Amino acid sequence: MILERVYLIGLSGSGKTTLAPLLAERLGFEAVDIDAEVERRFGRSIPDIFTAFGEPVFRAAERDALAQASRRTRVVVATGGGAVLDPANWDAMRPRSVIVHLTASPAVLIERLEAAVRDTPMAERPLLRGDDPLARLESLWQARRHLYEQADLTIDTTSTSLDTLAAHIADQITALDRAGAIPVDSLGTPSGRSDLYAAPGLLAEVGTLARRRWPKGRRAWVVADEHVLPLWGSSVEESFTQAGLDVAMRAVPAGEGSKALAQVSDLLDWLLGGGIERGDMVVALGGGVVGDLAGFVAAIVLRGVGLVQLPTSLLAMVDSSVGGKTGVNHALGKNLIGAFYQPPLVVADPHVLRTLPPRDLRNGWAEIVKHAMIECTATGASEPILLPWLERRNPVGGLGEPDELAELIAHNIRLKAAVVRADERESGLRRILNYGHTLGHAFEAAGYRYLHGEAVALGMRAAARLAHRLGLCDADLVARQDALLDRLDLPRTFDGEWETVRTHLLHDKKVVQGTLTWILPEGPGRVVVRRDVPLEAVEAVAREIGAR
Repeated sequence: MILERVYLIGLSGSGKTTLAPLLAERLGFEAVDIDAEVERRFGRSIPDIFTAFGEPVFRAAERDALAQASRRTRVVVATGGGAVLDPANWDAMRPRSVIVHLTASPAVLIERLEAAVRDTPMAERPLLRGDDPLARLESLWQARRHLYEQADLTIDTTSTSLDTLAAHIADQITALDRAGAIPVDSLGTPSGRSDLYAAPGLLAEVGTLARRRWPKGRRAWVVADEHVLPLWGSSVEESFTQAGLDVAMRAVPAGEGSKALAQVSDLLDWLLGGGIERGDMVVALGGGVVGDLAGFVAAIVLRGVGLVQLPTSLLAMVDSSVGGKTGVNHALGKNLIGAFYQPPLVVADPHVLRTLPPRDLRNGWAEIVKHAMIECTATGASEPILLPWLERRNPVGGLGEPDELAELIAHNIRLKAAVVRADERESGLRRILNYGHTLGHAFEAAGYRYLHGEAVALGMRAAARLAHRLGLCDADLVARQDALLDRLDLPRTFDGEWETVRTHLLHDKKVVQGTLTWILPEGPGRVVVRRDVPLEAVEAVAREIGAR
């Protein structure tokens, strides 16, 4: 079960406060009323808070109360009518939650508010002050409609009894939870919010999820790997079409070679020539290459349009689709041209991995090992979870049960999101995600013979040996990582020239004032950032794992 919280949103009078305890009882949750929490803090009614302190003070208190409620589990939260106006509130509400929009006609809402004031004078609402409250309510509805429409469910509360409504909402919430249509996390950053989903069968639901995020969206522009499009293109097209979206599809050649400015130009010609609009969305259907390429195109066309990441590789699901890094390669190195651009929607469906060749699966498992080696530093945990879990798993590189795999993917997504949330632009903590990548990118760039995960695996082998050489970790940790990588049948030796690797190293985007940044292990799940690593030591470990 993913569900931890339910949020009720809607205009004043829609029934949030009344329905919250009834729904909570049905779900076995507790009820929290944000307006009541704010009133308790101030020792005043909402109208008095507005009068004495103004709306900005009230909104700040509302935001803090909602953030505190969002740290609890098994709660139904009745929000204030204007809570949807603050992006920070959406970030707080999204992870492992269902958002329910309660609605009724403006006339019914006014009638309810007036009745509440008659019954309880302290229930007076600022909305009812002055002339023509109905017109003001209708104006609020028009201003907030696009926000309310981003809810997971919309329920009309006009005529149905409260008990029946509570039962109906509980049934629909349970169905969403069973279907996996609840975000495993929500990544809020200064550049936007990503809702992150992971569950078997979600590919068929991507249109519904996209429509929820872009209620007025017109067209989905699907960019797909040429090998992936015949497998999953029709399912994706059908899902978007059923959600009322037009679909255009474009295949790009498989492989790292597509991450090039020439391919960017071709896609821009297609999008602009086809009449893409700011309200449209680019959909990346494929692995990390397509995700990076389509994400970069989405970031720059019309100065940014909607972006949906539909990863079809294990590597993309656990790593590259999350976090907003996009880009293409240059002759001098990988990912030297790009942008940070958060995808508002990421949907990982483990079912699509059934068609993945074993080598591509191993490619993804390498990034999971990377996460296992950095987990404590990434999350602040005292003990690692992933590393012992992988060591116990047999066979470590198989898919296993879909639900188990979905939870593993979700765990990796949450780990990556925690890092990006703390440091979107890679100025601090996010650099640890480059464990194994400093040499790995150089190995990969030296002819593109290795898949990304294979090159990272070699980079992790080298980084652990480098850390041991510098006295940062013991030999047991090196052996422990090697044993896990060996079980996954990932490359043990690098077959290439040191001088070629050295050239690519010195053009890496992680070079700062001529000095390379290294992520090196200190213990299980713990890494440290170092810039004082002599190139001679790097050459020694590169040659130790096979460089000529």
